[in-house]
Amino acid sequence: MPFLLFSPGQATQPIATVDDELARAQQGPAVIIASPEAASPTGADESTTTEVPLHGRPAAFREAGGNWTEVDFEAADHWVQMGSELRGRLVADHLATLDVAEFKTATNGGSASIITNNWVYSGSPRAYRVAGTLRDFVTVLGELTRA
Repeated sequence: MPFLLFSPGQATQPIATVDDELARAQQGPAVIIASPEAASPTGADESTTTEVPLHGRPAAFREAGGNWTEVDFEAADHWVQMGSELRGRLVADHLATLDVAEFKTATNGGSASIITNNWVYSGSPRAYRVAGTLRDFVTVLGELTRA
C-alpha cells in the first residue's frame, strides 16, 4: 500500500515505504499514513495540498527533532475504527475524553474494562483517553493540522 508523508509547510509527498529518503530527511513534526489514494490519479492531485486527512491507516510519526516511531498494529486499528468526528475531536485535543460507547467503537466492541497500551480510563461512569503510541500519534497529527 502506498504511503503519504505529511509535514508542516510542505505539500503532501507520496512515498514508497516508511524508510523512504524523503521520510528520513524530514525533521518533524511529520506523519506517514498508508493510503490507497496515494496510488490513484485523484490521490496524486490531492498530494499538492498541505491538508492532513483524518482517514487512512497511520504508519509512523516523528515529533520535532525526534526519531521516527512506527504506529503499532493495535493503535492503527483503533484509529481506523474511529469515526471521523471522533478522530477530529482527538486531533483537536489529545486529552479529550471518550464515553464507553465511543471507546467500544474505537476498539471494535472491546470490553469497557479492556486494558491496552493505547487507552487509560478513570471515574464512574468510565471516561477514556488515548494513551501511549496512539496519543503520541494524535498529538503530532494535531500539531500538523495547526501548522
